Amino acid sequence: MANATLQTHPVTSPATPAHVSVPVLGATLATFATISFLLCMLLGLVAPEWGLHRPWLQFYLGLTGFDLRSLALGLLQSVIFGGYAGASIAAIFNVISRRLG
Repeated sequence: MANATLQTHPVTSPATPAHVSVPVLGATLATFATISFLLCMLLGLVAPEWGLHRPWLQFYLGLTGFDLRSLALGLLQSVIFGGYAGASIAAIFNVISRRLG
């Protein structure tokens, strides 16, 4: 058996606040909202009696059902609202992290 000496060296790193990329989080939430919208619309087409598509019709402006206009409008709103939410959350996080971190 080899003779080993265990030495612990404290890892010192400068205290830098955490940083979240605003465009990356914006694009991530926009993609998530778009995929969620598409899956919900698909479920509404496959199983309309379940009624799981109704929240989308309630929260998205101008959606009337399962026509192409509503699909396009829902996709556009998913990208806009998701991107806005992600960019806002990342920017707020970065400001608070710099001030408190």
